[in-house]
Amino acid sequence: MTARILTRQEGRIGHIILNNPEKLNAISLDMWEGLGTAMAAFEADPEIRVVVFSGAGGKAFAAGADVSKYEEERMGDNAQEHYAQTGERSLQAIYHSAKVTVAAIDGWCIGGGVSVALVCDLRYCSDVSKFGQPAMRYGIGYRYSSLRRMVDIIGVAAAKDLLLGGLQFDAQEALSKGLVGRVLPQAEYQAFIDKMVKGIAEGAPLTAQQVKFTLNTYLQDEAKRDTDRCEEMFLHCYASDDYKEGIRAFAEKRKPVFTGK
Repeated sequence: MTARILTRQEGRIGHIILNNPEKLNAISLDMWEGLGTAMAAFEADPEIRVVVFSGAGGKAFAAGADVSKYEEERMGDNAQEHYAQTGERSLQAIYHSAKVTVAAIDGWCIGGGVSVALVCDLRYCSDVSKFGQPAMRYGIGYRYSSLRRMVDIIGVAAAKDLLLGGLQFDAQEALSKGLVGRVLPQAEYQAFIDKMVKGIAEGAPLTAQQVKFTLNTYLQDEAKRDTDRCEEMFLHCYASDDYKEGIRAFAEKRKPVFTGK
């Protein structure tokens, strides 16, 4: 895997770091490939319950795609389609993961950075963060799947502001549009992220999987919704050892220890 995608594990927490700080973590083809590889590895690890995405260097989550590589990576025969399919596979791997995924945004989040953030379950940012999608500047197109993910979260009007109007959202605007769930002062930001993901990692994994699958099912076209599977997962939660452990721990005034069974 490329050195521009870093991973590390802290107990039940997996970290995927965009590591191209000299270009504000702009995403190149090898980084899209690396994101998919890293996500697949964490997905296959039963120990991991939450995956956190962040950017190296302290200035950006990801400042879009690496435009300096466009001619090399997106101009030849079928090159654009290969690039697009590679990126989409990685985004789909994140979106459909059974793990809880968190975009930890501190600084610039532009173009491809927004695309990565949108496929995460949770998005939180520091108060210095800025968001944009300058598609009109480069003649970029977006597939239906990408635009639908955006509209599902921020709505058509805000999507048009980003993509057609070329507007940037500061952190508070991103919060008001629903693009992020909370804005933290930069000095408090990392402590918040650490506490949040620790709580998720200690929580009931079957509940996380059931809630995530059911909410994602709701966002699908009605004809494609597997509501029977939603019901199965719901019933499985109440039949699980984890449910018994949760009730027992509450009665005994202690922290539960969930095993995912």
